[in-house]
Amino acid sequence: MKTLPIVLLSGVLAGSVLGQNNAAKASPAPAPGAAVASAPAADPGAGKFKNDLEKHSYAMGVLLAGDIKRQLSRGNYEHDPEIVIKAFSEALRGKPTVITDGEANVILRTYSAELRKKAEEKRKEDGEKAKVAGEAFLAANKAKPGVQVTASGLQYKVIKAAEGAKPKGDDIVEVHYRGTLVDGTEFDSSISRGQPASFGLNRVIKGWTEGLQLMPVGSKYQFVIPSELAYGQNGSPPKIPPHSTLVFEVELLSVKPQSPPPLPGGGATSDIIKVPSADDLKKGAQIEVIKSTDAERLQKEAADQKKKSEAPKK
Repeated sequence: MKTLPIVLLSGVLAGSVLGQNNAAKASPAPAPGAAVASAPAADPGAGKFKNDLEKHSYAMGVLLAGDIKRQLSRGNYEHDPEIVIKAFSEALRGKPTVITDGEANVILRTYSAELRKKAEEKRKEDGEKAKVAGEAFLAANKAKPGVQVTASGLQYKVIKAAEGAKPKGDDIVEVHYRGTLVDGTEFDSSISRGQPASFGLNRVIKGWTEGLQLMPVGSKYQFVIPSELAYGQNGSPPKIPPHSTLVFEVELLSVKPQSPPPLPGGGATSDIIKVPSADDLKKGAQIEVIKSTDAERLQKEAADQKKKSEAPKK
């Protein structure tokens, strides 16, 4: 058996070693006349190995082991490191292994399917818990002083009032915010990142699109957003389970209109629909749609023809 038996390892060496070489090749070339450093990079393996073969082989082993560990961790694969090392060593040395490559693939596909099933069952269970907890939280929160409830079910409370302008549905807003689940678990925070967030108000969850339009610039609100106005039955893995009610504290820092994209060429802005007369339609004429680019060309041709017809005859 001369190839690695585990499907998880396919492409590991290419991704870790060859991928680095490709990244180096893709670096932009120096500008003409620019000084280019001629000194070779320091060899991190100098004096640590008997020869280049040992050095290169050891480097491959380090990268392969690191990639294997990351893949096993990402997939939540339970494993015995000593058995993994034993199988890896036997396969790499070309020694007989207990199972073939094909059998290893079958085993791991089955195992992966089991893990996916367990993950889906847990996701469903977490979603049911989140739904019950969210409904209870919404019922209790709406009875608190200062809490308002909109027709959609969005709950909000003014933490800091202001007199600034309010955004419209397609404006760009800049905000500081902190988002938590109803149990207080923080899943996102621009405050923790130390950087305000800026986005189009029509590109976020419904609860935000509705809620921020209630806020004047400079104000700070608390929003309690039901699941159907947030991420619904899908949630937002891995931090937000399905059916989660979300709690946000949002401070609106600024608002600006969203600029429309520039029109290509700056010419005609829309297609022209040319409708024949009723008599012509009866004779079989068709409604014609003239693209804006064609309309520009036809207008130019008509103008040129008019100039020719109006030009004094010699």
